[in-house]
Amino acid sequence: MRENDTDLEIPSPEAQLRSKTSYNFEDFWEMAPAQRSNVLLTGIAEVHAWHMLHNQAYRQTMTARGAGSVNSPEEMALLLRPTSQTFKSYIDILGTPFPQDRPREFVDWLSQQLSSDLPSQRLEQFRTRYPSLEALLKEIERVYLDFGLEILTSSGTSGRASIIVRDQAGVNLTVESFYLSFQHYMGMRADHRAIFIMPRDTRIAMVRMASFSFRHVGLSEDRLHFTIPYPAYPDQVRIRSGRTYRGGWSGLLERRLWHPFMNWANDRLATPRTVKLTIKLLGQAEDSHDKVLLFGGWVHLHAVARALLAEGRVMNLPSGSLIGTGGGFKELYPFTPAQIRADLEKSIKLENGLPAPMRDVYGMAEGNWAAMQCESGNYHLPPWIYAVVLDENDRFIEKPDSTGMLAFYDPVGGGDLFPAFFKTADRVRLVNGSRAYGPSLECLCGDSGAYLSEDSIQRVDLMDEAGCAAQI
Repeated sequence: MRENDTDLEIPSPEAQLRSKTSYNFEDFWEMAPAQRSNVLLTGIAEVHAWHMLHNQAYRQTMTARGAGSVNSPEEMALLLRPTSQTFKSYIDILGTPFPQDRPREFVDWLSQQLSSDLPSQRLEQFRTRYPSLEALLKEIERVYLDFGLEILTSSGTSGRASIIVRDQAGVNLTVESFYLSFQHYMGMRADHRAIFIMPRDTRIAMVRMASFSFRHVGLSEDRLHFTIPYPAYPDQVRIRSGRTYRGGWSGLLERRLWHPFMNWANDRLATPRTVKLTIKLLGQAEDSHDKVLLFGGWVHLHAVARALLAEGRVMNLPSGSLIGTGGGFKELYPFTPAQIRADLEKSIKLENGLPAPMRDVYGMAEGNWAAMQCESGNYHLPPWIYAVVLDENDRFIEKPDSTGMLAFYDPVGGGDLFPAFFKTADRVRLVNGSRAYGPSLECLCGDSGAYLSEDSIQRVDLMDEAGCAAQI
């Protein structure tokens, strides 16, 4: 499914092999800031050159921009693609947000996005239509089983799914990235009980990668719990969002029947069951003195806190327990994060009587990493991520303390299917990012790496591009 690159000089197989020096994630915590930057910049140049040879969509974009080798900040900025569009570009190409209506064209689009040739002759195995996006994604994974593809989606409020593909090597990198960050910044260990206020069955990237990561830590199945009792497949997320519907009678049914029914069922049936099961598991951990990581969106966590307060009940968990959260809010949710945090502090405490510590997590479906909030409130990017901020002209702001649009390069953990060089839709205050480093600006928690300042993250794109884990 590749175009004929007759005008592109193809080097020998030996020359095509990436020369990237191999580093383990843990190595980056041991590096001084200057060394870390140099290693990452070398990796970015090598990854860029490799994907220029192997990734049709990336090559076309870079050629149109006139991007050559990576020698300066200006040239590096050309390598960035927008997260909010890159993995949704099939919509413009197919003329529809429903790939299941044009599966063969969708698979052809997918092949162009990947630095791995999917055999074109297998297109004949796909039907002309599928009943759902989930059915089509399962079929792609089956047809290309030998490639070990894992297809993940975003949880955007538009219902127009970002499609992110990883192979087994990429999944392993993401899992290692997540679990090392949980260990390093949150103190997560195998002796914790993990309670996710999330569905077990879903393609939403952050949920699936987090659950894989905790299994990698060594948690057994009886210590890993998911308390949302229904699956969250792409079409269910889309209908619940209430923003994108099918055409014709199907769309009318989605709008008039399924959307209101799903929201009624969530409020009246699923949420009460979720809260009841979560409180039950917290009670079991309290009785058995198991350390707990309770992880969920702000809205779900608040539902648990309010139920405990209504019962006049306070959970007293062992020292080392903590509450983790990530994602956004339902529209028009009447409580602020500060109010939610206050209710959680009243209802979930440690055995010493102090409130259970809360840590937020910043991430996105398109990233193979997550930034964990430390005890000082800042969000620490893993040290193998080269983070920058851009001004209004998409130029680097290379200062130790700078505010602009966040962009990142992940040359080590991004995998081989696409270059993980992306401009986000978030305006942030980045400290000690890129090659800029000020020792006096190091976070009070003692970590010397780049971080996003507390309360500085602002989504600035349109609502229909924003990811929102609360939509689960």
